Amino acid sequence: MIESRKALGNRIFLIIGGWVAAGILGAGWMSPALSATKVLTGKHVIVYDIVNPTGVEFLPNYSNNSYRQKVLQEDEFSKRVLIEVNLAPLHSTAPFPVSARQMPSQMRYFLGPGKDIPVNEGNILSRARALTQGSRTVHEAGTAIFNWIVDNFTYDAGRNTPQDGRSVFYGKRGSCVGFTNLSIAMLRSLGIPARYAHGYLPPGYDWGISKKYWGVQISGGGYHAWVEVYYPDVGWCFSDLLHSKNFVDPFHVLRYTDGINLNPRNIQGGSLDVEDATTFTIFQEENTTLAIDQLPLPKKDFLARQTGSQQFGTIYGKIKDSSGKSVARGSLVLWEGIQGKIIPFENGLYSLLGLNDGKYRVTIRAEGYGEAEKNLQARKGEVKQIDLVLPLPKNPKSTPASKTKTPYRTKP
Repeated sequence: MIESRKALGNRIFLIIGGWVAAGILGAGWMSPALSATKVLTGKHVIVYDIVNPTGVEFLPNYSNNSYRQKVLQEDEFSKRVLIEVNLAPLHSTAPFPVSARQMPSQMRYFLGPGKDIPVNEGNILSRARALTQGSRTVHEAGTAIFNWIVDNFTYDAGRNTPQDGRSVFYGKRGSCVGFTNLSIAMLRSLGIPARYAHGYLPPGYDWGISKKYWGVQISGGGYHAWVEVYYPDVGWCFSDLLHSKNFVDPFHVLRYTDGINLNPRNIQGGSLDVEDATTFTIFQEENTTLAIDQLPLPKKDFLARQTGSQQFGTIYGKIKDSSGKSVARGSLVLWEGIQGKIIPFENGLYSLLGLNDGKYRVTIRAEGYGEAEKNLQARKGEVKQIDLVLPLPKNPKSTPASKTKTPYRTKP
């Protein structure tokens, strides 16, 4: 049975931790770290059942450094597809600038200009060189390019907005297509192979329902584009300049990639578009991802994969009742003197990010439970798990219910 779009939207769930603030208590609160970029670790796997009465578009089997897509079953009208994202740290130390003599010959194709991708062009090349001055590795150079585009360009998918790399560079605006074209142009101008990935974002992600993934609002939906970068020592790796660095989540269904033949039989026809009666059902999902750190850039809401040492302290854990059962949802108040920051939690898991050395006082609240207060000791650069216990109220009838604000979906 295929679920409705509304039902599917309700089935996709994600753990919400300490990166989303529902409110502030007191004036002048300063969070432990000001960055909006969260660093994730763990694994996220989704198995989709995709059905269309006129046929489902060909989907390739493909894998790179952090992403794997595999068609498990298929017939004329449906496909069961597994997408797995592994967020183990990216251990790339490939030196920058890249030595052309050490570059595999097959990578040279991904260094030249293409339609809408201007390479080695005047101001674009100059900006790329300026941004990466002092970069010691390919990863550092790519990160500098991505951070600059994310923080300085405006998302604009308007019909009258040109999406070629040159227009996006000078106009400082573009859609996923434009951001991808420009990032590839700048990377290739620096001698870093990069290519264009075409895909689809299923319903329940951001097609008709506006959804946050780890607190990051995603623009777009339906057909989508992102970039794949080649690191000489670890291989190819996806990034999405509307969403994440060095990974894409499993809501990115890959259709094809420019410059490589992922469809050797050249099968055509079918559709993935929900407007063409395609339905997506999550058959199975496993999500063990956890936010463990913050980065100074980009400054906009963004996600990243760990690539170096831990920057700040992180405390995470489960919130349980006295019997050991997880408390489904509630909130923590992270105090600084008389000022507090309200941090919602769901699925019994909390996470406090961006902590420096010191002691932090938190109050835990959830409807139907008594309040609990705890002092937590943090150390910068350390990740530790501390589980918290909420007591049942001594007099349930006289204990007011906690009014916890939780994230909600709104139509885009």
